[in-house]
Amino acid sequence: MVVNPVATPENQGVTWVELFFDLIFVFSVTQLVGLLHDGFTWLAVGQVALAFWFVWFAWGQFTWALNAANTRHNKVQRFTLAAAAVAFVMAVSIPDAFQDRAFMFAITYVGVRLMGISIFIVASWHDPVQIKAVLRFASLSLPGLVLVIVGGVLEGDGQYWAWGGAILIDLVAASLATEAGGFKINREHFSERHGLFVIIALGESLIIAAAGVAGREWTSNLTLFAIASLALTFGLWWSYFAGTKDKLDSLFESLSESAVANVARDSFSMIHYPMMVGIIFVGAVVEEGIVHPEQPFHVEARIGLGVGIALFVVGMGLALKRAGGGWHITRMIATAITAAVIVYIANVDAYVTVLIALTGLIVLGITERFQYEGGELDIRDESVVEISG
Repeated sequence: MVVNPVATPENQGVTWVELFFDLIFVFSVTQLVGLLHDGFTWLAVGQVALAFWFVWFAWGQFTWALNAANTRHNKVQRFTLAAAAVAFVMAVSIPDAFQDRAFMFAITYVGVRLMGISIFIVASWHDPVQIKAVLRFASLSLPGLVLVIVGGVLEGDGQYWAWGGAILIDLVAASLATEAGGFKINREHFSERHGLFVIIALGESLIIAAAGVAGREWTSNLTLFAIASLALTFGLWWSYFAGTKDKLDSLFESLSESAVANVARDSFSMIHYPMMVGIIFVGAVVEEGIVHPEQPFHVEARIGLGVGIALFVVGMGLALKRAGGGWHITRMIATAITAAVIVYIANVDAYVTVLIALTGLIVLGITERFQYEGGELDIRDESVVEISG
């Protein structure tokens, strides 16, 4: 039997080079917040959704690839750092991705994708089952990469149509490739990578708030808004990590081998995409409030905050459901009520709006903990999750 030194060793955990790689990509979250500087218009929201899909899919494909690779191998580390450098240029071009740097964004994105596919192929080369799956995905993905380049050259509606078509091809390629089977997933490593991305992205929200406060006069409204924003970020962290993430990991580990790749695709690669969009929306609203702490949020910002929280919190519930859990009705209802109240209550200080959002998250956390302690959870049919502590 030929041993592939680049293939992942058994039970490999996340390594430092992967964490550094993630930091480059999370920088894109800050850049995407900038696309919403002029408000939550349909155009701006659409641009965020398009651009972040490419950022997320490039990162996600590399996550699948490094899951199969020995990330302590020097060649893998050097290749990953090279891809991080290309990804950095992609991130820098995001603010002008729909203007004069569209081609730069497109070509660097395609570069990262091709580098990810390359390392996936090398890591899987001596595994006849997995290499077949990887080559299947690569061949299905190529037309989408061509469309991304075409979109980078076109202007106006042509760019949006080309990039939208590329996303559709990505979805089809991911679905067909995983349904056909052959991918071997290190479950603990795969889940940990996604958790790290989430926590670093939440950290970006803290940086946005801190950067806005630094060097300014600490008025009462600015101070209250900064504190409320900090607490809101803690609340979002709690809704994901305080037990819920452990439950997702438990469900993921309990799956049969044949179901792992499809759930990895759906619960992590797909459902985490709108969750991260939610973090971007929240970050944009926080930034607006830091800049104008004396002014109430206009309705578009309140909608952005409510939708952002809903995408993140409800998304985690859907990830649990797809992994084999039950419908998290409490989580969905509490989040829907919170979002509705955020949008409905107008003409209040910005920090009050954020406190409303925080209150909803606190109520959700207490309710889920209370229901768990009442013995209402089961690993295969739960309505809430364990809140460890």
